[in-house]
Amino acid sequence: MVALIGVELVLSQRLQLVLGLSPLQAALFILPIPLASALAAPMAGLLLPRYGERRIILGGFMLTALGIAGLAALYQSGLALQLVCLFISGFGLGGAITSASTAIMLSAPEEKSGMAASIEDVSYELGGVLGITLLGGLMTAVYSHSLALPADLAVGNLAYDSIDEALRLAAGLAADRAQQLTQLARQAFDQAFIAVLIAAASLMALGAGAVKLALRK
Repeated sequence: MVALIGVELVLSQRLQLVLGLSPLQAALFILPIPLASALAAPMAGLLLPRYGERRIILGGFMLTALGIAGLAALYQSGLALQLVCLFISGFGLGGAITSASTAIMLSAPEEKSGMAASIEDVSYELGGVLGITLLGGLMTAVYSHSLALPADLAVGNLAYDSIDEALRLAAGLAADRAQQLTQLARQAFDQAFIAVLIAAASLMALGAGAVKLALRK
């Protein structure tokens, strides 16, 4: 959850602030993630008796990492390839979450099933919060560090806070200056976007490695 929530955070902003899509268009672009997750859930349920929870979780983590890494490599390619990467990520995460949920519920005594379900729900919520906090913080830090404004483009420090602020400031400049600031801000945000994708893919790969080690025990 940490990884994919962070990816959705930066992707939604890039689609709107860099590519100029509307909020509705951005939401439709990200739709393959929940659709693939919903498709993977019943398939994981069918495969669980044969392969077990850990192997399904391992495969799910690896697919999610592959999808995110693919998006990082293909983010400037055609939209169709990016949609495929999002679908792969969502499919992997859906299978992993279903298997993890099954493992949690089966490991708890019947009289404590409600408590186990509550802990599971809280863990997912915590993962979302951590994803926004950690990867959102990384996005802001890399954007601020990557934005290099020329000395003759005096717009103040607010442009370094976020791409939203930079675009807002650009709206009040002359056309040539506005275009320059907009281009530089979008280039800096793309650097932040890639950094978050690499971090998210690395987190999923580390998770897959941890599961693989657990399988050996």
